[in-house]
Amino acid sequence: KIFMSSILFENSDFIILDKWAGIATQGGSKINISIDDIIKNISSKYNLVHRLDRETSGLLIIAKNLQTTKIFGKLFKEQLISKIYFAIYQGVPKNKESEVELLIENKKDLSKSSNSLTRYKVCQTNKSLSTLLFAPRTGKTHQIRLVAKHLGTPIVGDTKYNKMIKNNTEILKLNACSLKFEVNNKNYEFSTNLPDHFKKFMQKNSLKKIEKNYQF
Repeated sequence: KIFMSSILFENSDFIILDKWAGIATQGGSKINISIDDIIKNISSKYNLVHRLDRETSGLLIIAKNLQTTKIFGKLFKEQLISKIYFAIYQGVPKNKESEVELLIENKKDLSKSSNSLTRYKVCQTNKSLSTLLFAPRTGKTHQIRLVAKHLGTPIVGDTKYNKMIKNNTEILKLNACSLKFEVNNKNYEFSTNLPDHFKKFMQKNSLKKIEKNYQF
């Protein structure tokens, strides 16, 4: 039920899902149900073409057939899909706008690591909090969360990388808020409504609502 109500867009080739926080994208040893389990239940032809962390909410693409799966795979590989994330930081970054290159270790093989590239822009700051937009140029595991930690301003609610006690009972304040791409000669653009837990936290801390045209 929650899956069907979270579909933002659907055509014969793909679905855009507004993923809710707390559900894994793919299964694992400690995971009861994932988005992958749900879509395979609907059709064995459906495929995930990228992932979001369990705690991250926002836009997720599901391909409905093998041909579209390959198209999206190529678009991601060639970095032709524009992704923007919105986050609330604990702290204020030194630079208002910058690009961060970071070496990220491979979780499965610690002897291997790869470069990541992430652009960010501070939208606003209020006391010890900041709201930011991120545009990752690469797609590494936990990339944005690691960049936040690297900047010394971890994401609110990030129990893995945020060691500050304040706000540590909050749901992770990271949302995949915007997607832009071209498929079959047609341009698509999608954006989310921020989840309620985001809105309540922002209201409580006098942070302004961001407009839906997420841009750099």
